[in-house]
Amino acid sequence: MLAFSRTIRAFNMAMGLIAAPFIAVVTAVVLYEVFCRYFFHAPTSWAQEVCEYFLCALVMFGSGYTLRHYGHTRVDILHTHLSPRAKAWLEVFVGFLLILGMLPIIWFGSKVAIEAFMVGDVSSSAAALPLWPAKATVPLGGIFLLTQGLANAVDNINFLRTGQEPPQS
Repeated sequence: MLAFSRTIRAFNMAMGLIAAPFIAVVTAVVLYEVFCRYFFHAPTSWAQEVCEYFLCALVMFGSGYTLRHYGHTRVDILHTHLSPRAKAWLEVFVGFLLILGMLPIIWFGSKVAIEAFMVGDVSSSAAALPLWPAKATVPLGGIFLLTQGLANAVDNINFLRTGQEPPQS
């Protein structure tokens, strides 16, 4: 099971490194749009939509990476007062709770993305970009988040069994 955890942690680290440059892309596109709009009085028809696509990818692909580093919001006032074993039990519970939350997102998000691909759904803007890539980021992000939650649960179960501290980053 620890091999599963290591694999998922490495994968989500890679996904975080892949998603991080999307921030630069969004920044560049926004700067380009601002420059065109205010200096040439010629706004683009595609910049906002491209930014939305990249932001979807950034958020969804970075979700597992963020959980890998325990960066998601939690009730720290409760968490700081728990013993290490109680924290481990809480992380195990959260890992299995993610199953309940992520499986519907993965299932229905996949259906929506596949349908958009099959019918050739495009945006209503002048750019007419295909919608399936942005829609596909939702179930993929759900998979990344779910598997990282399970990997965290495995690490904490190992801690409860052996006393070996789970990785924190």
